[in-house]
Amino acid sequence: MHFSEVIILSTVSHLSEEALWASGLAARLRLLQANLADDSPGMRQQSLRDIIQQHLDELTPSKRRGYLEALHDRFPSWQAAQSAATPAPAQSAPDTPEQALNRFLEMVPTLAPEAKAAMSRKLQAAGFAASQGGGGGLPELSPEVQKKLGLAPGQQVNPERAVKLLTGLTEMVLALDQLVWTLWKQLNSKSNYRKEGDFARTVGPFLAGDPEVPTALVAQPLDRTRKLIAALLGALGRGGANFAAKHAARFRPDTIEDLAKLERTFMQTVEVAAWKKYRELFKEYCDEAAIDNDVQQAVAKVAEGLLGPGRGGT
Repeated sequence: MHFSEVIILSTVSHLSEEALWASGLAARLRLLQANLADDSPGMRQQSLRDIIQQHLDELTPSKRRGYLEALHDRFPSWQAAQSAATPAPAQSAPDTPEQALNRFLEMVPTLAPEAKAAMSRKLQAAGFAASQGGGGGLPELSPEVQKKLGLAPGQQVNPERAVKLLTGLTEMVLALDQLVWTLWKQLNSKSNYRKEGDFARTVGPFLAGDPEVPTALVAQPLDRTRKLIAALLGALGRGGANFAAKHAARFRPDTIEDLAKLERTFMQTVEVAAWKKYRELFKEYCDEAAIDNDVQQAVAKVAEGLLGPGRGGT
């Protein structure tokens, strides 16, 4: 190893984490500035800002100030050259929020899409809505939702079409919500699984941002409706099969003969007693209303089981 390499390694090993970061970034900035010598000053400044922002985004917020100060120490000539070229400006009154906003809006066209998205998230976190009056954009979708919808990462949703889809889905959910609870009341009026909350009355204020209508107040009744729909759909096949098995067992010839032997008189043959018993069972269980009631009870019983224990709770 040459003596110069030993000196470099010794120096680097004593540098702080901030200084190492600043040294690497400073070298990259100087190389980029040289490569962009033919570009306009505005384009060079934007390119340099983008590189710095990319490196800052990799740091936690608590570290950024110290790292920026270390980077500033690598370019002391910037401030010195500016001070020598221009006189110190007179102190002016601080910007009002409106003035600061106007200056920010003037800079927006020069920002990269990634920077715009990051600032949008910060504004939303600070309490600024992404859309007021339906004229703005929509909040950024989470990666999970984007994947479910088949959207590419960062792909924007068309606000007008999103509103149309929301309208159609809301109408469908409201209709299903009313239908499924009415049907459940007819099938199983004594069930502990009951409707809690009114989705139809809360969804409007929730979408309007009413602070007295939290997400849970809409999500809870919607989730209960979803579970009930799933339980009833799952119970259709099994409930019908259970009814068919019970009905067939009741009218099996050997079953009827066994009952007839217990009930026949001394003078009756088994065949006569069996026919009589069949007619009695048919009259009791094969009436249309009786069959319909048995089918509904079979479906309701399976659905109640699918809703699971503790179904009366939230």
